[in-house]
Amino acid sequence: MFINLLKIGFIFALSFGKVQNEFILISWNIKDFGKSRDNDEIFRIAKLVKHADIVAIQEVVAKDSGGAQAVARLVDQLNRMGAKWDYIVSNPTKSTSSFKSERYALIWKTKKIKLCQRNVSLIKELETIVEREPHYLQLEVKKRKLMFLNYHATTHTKNYPERAEIKAISKWIISKDFENLIWAGDMNLNIKDKAFYDIKNKGYNYCIKGQKTTLKRNCENGNYLSRGEDNIIFKLKNFKMKSVKVIDFIKDGKCEDVIWKRNSYSDHLPIEFRFTLK
Repeated sequence: MFINLLKIGFIFALSFGKVQNEFILISWNIKDFGKSRDNDEIFRIAKLVKHADIVAIQEVVAKDSGGAQAVARLVDQLNRMGAKWDYIVSNPTKSTSSFKSERYALIWKTKKIKLCQRNVSLIKELETIVEREPHYLQLEVKKRKLMFLNYHATTHTKNYPERAEIKAISKWIISKDFENLIWAGDMNLNIKDKAFYDIKNKGYNYCIKGQKTTLKRNCENGNYLSRGEDNIIFKLKNFKMKSVKVIDFIKDGKCEDVIWKRNSYSDHLPIEFRFTLK
């Protein structure tokens, strides 16, 4: 009996240790995330991400305070779901117009993640090249430093300005030679595009290899997915990837769910990236 209890205790301790050393990141472009979101929508979004340890949000409204307030409301809801969360919202991006400017948000479970400094900022060196310059943060995960970039690329046009953005950000990252870096967001380009050649050739890996992450405006015969342009790019010395998946909140491919969920959640699906200590 005593030996069996020891075995059970050992297995429990081993399982607990694995959970403590595993981390879940969700990256999500939450369409027009601002004051238009009602309490029911905030609750639904919170339920979808509450299992994560870090949530990176793109497309937070910047034209008024409603975007930052929506993030605060989401964190307040998450705090009522069993864990303690903290968050930071970036300044508005230095975009060419107020209609293109956005904020970024990062929220995290304080038990597993720490923000190394509160005066984090958008990357100033890139503001004249990138329509919505990335938000750069330094996190501490189990006493290891993890650099994080949150990014939403410019929208598609015939001249592919997003290619120039991706190349400029890649050059900035490569010049820093970080040991642990995650670059997450809506790239508005498929990872196979030539814009990513430089970063991939320097040993950076990526999560999404073709899976579609955006929703069509109309759904026919269960066909509701459009493009695969959201991604998480990473290079990790002290961590290793465990698994990746796209969180598809359109249950069973029901076309009748696409329109209302496209508005209540987003026109993008979240990406879930699980990683562990090496």
